[in-house]
Amino acid sequence: MTKIALVTYEMNQGGTNRVLCQLADGFAASGYETTILSCTSAGVLNAHFSNSLRQGVKTVSFSNVAWRSRSWGQVRTFFRYTRWLTETKPDIVLATGNNISWFTGIGALLAPTRTPRLLIKTTNPIIRERDSRFITAIRRRVYGALFRRAEKVLTLSDAETAMLQRQFAANSNKFTTVFNAYITQSFDRPGLAPAARSDRKVVAGVGRLVAQKNFPRLLRAFAQGTDENVILKIAGDGPDRKALEDLARELGIADRVHFLGFVQDIPALLADADLFILSSDYEGLPAVVVEALGCDCPVIATDCFANARDLLEGLPGCRVTELSAEALADALRDWLNADAPRPSLRDYAEPYTTASSVRSHLAAMRLSVA
Repeated sequence: MTKIALVTYEMNQGGTNRVLCQLADGFAASGYETTILSCTSAGVLNAHFSNSLRQGVKTVSFSNVAWRSRSWGQVRTFFRYTRWLTETKPDIVLATGNNISWFTGIGALLAPTRTPRLLIKTTNPIIRERDSRFITAIRRRVYGALFRRAEKVLTLSDAETAMLQRQFAANSNKFTTVFNAYITQSFDRPGLAPAARSDRKVVAGVGRLVAQKNFPRLLRAFAQGTDENVILKIAGDGPDRKALEDLARELGIADRVHFLGFVQDIPALLADADLFILSSDYEGLPAVVVEALGCDCPVIATDCFANARDLLEGLPGCRVTELSAEALADALRDWLNADAPRPSLRDYAEPYTTASSVRSHLAAMRLSVA
């Protein structure tokens, strides 16, 4: 039986881990021995995700420590990972995101007995505008070396594939597009619809409260572009929460902004929202954008991921803006003034169902679907 190992740093609230669990279940259902490897079991959702996996999916954590940084955690658990590779001898090892790619790749390439087939998934941009020339040169060199040794590099859109082929021309044959599993069975359950309410509109924001997601931009846009008839619900937690709560008070919108913390049922939140706003500085392909479409919830997003315009422009109620609070506020005002009925957007999310995702990943691995 073919053995597949999926590698992550920890099980946290990001969309990458929701996708990881859907893929693991799908691989196991197709008859492959599937194991999820993590550097630590200290992730806030480790128990939640572990309990949600189908029977037969194995989980292995190399520590139970909340390390002071991801880099340090990877250093401290690296030899436990290589020991597992030596003892278990997986056929395929998949790095499930950028932040675990070097850990996964070096360990797989150093396996003393048999080198497994290495696949890497990119979940955020490799070459970033915010980086200096020096940092950009380093990232080009180190990722180029890693991509050269990988069998395949999985990207989340054709636009991202084309971009990486330009950036890493020597490895252009390695890049292939896959669909991530964003639309699960939970999107099809009865009763998933907006709740009856008065004329107050609900805007949703979803994500970890960290710098990359730029929730200050969302709060400023919300303050500029709305009035007391609109409320904002932010689902997610992280180190920036207190600063964001302070900013909401400073902007005079604290009574209309609800910080929900971690929300397990994202489909219910999006189905009840009138609009979803993504304010990030950069993304790969954000799960929550596709999840919003799957709930017929229109999306306003910054131009922060490679196929943002390909995916959203032209869809009813949706818009892609520049990376500024003013641009988001303008789009928000236009959406409110239009006062259009809730659009039908689910069809645009269909390529991202679990079944489609499992098929595309197995095809990239040259494996068959059960």
